[in-house]
Amino acid sequence: MGDMGETFEAMKAATKEHRASMLAQAETTGWEELTEWHFRRNFGQTRVDWWPSGGKAQVFVKGSGKPPRMVYGHSRVAALIANLKEQNP
Repeated sequence: MGDMGETFEAMKAATKEHRASMLAQAETTGWEELTEWHFRRNFGQTRVDWWPSGGKAQVFVKGSGKPPRMVYGHSRVAALIANLKEQNP
């Protein structure tokens, strides 16, 4: 395999390791597990689909008339969830 192939394989392995680590660290108590990597929870009128391994979430607000929005980045998703938990204990 050439240099690029080895680099690509190393990047793939690092991504897989990072995602496994993030999934292991995720606090999923109170979340409905849809698949091994996909969780869902309702916070009042807001439904959040969360993929902790990839650091992304999709937010649906019932009755808003707006399409769902995506939130990317582990820190942004964590802040979103913390905010929603605060508003809807």
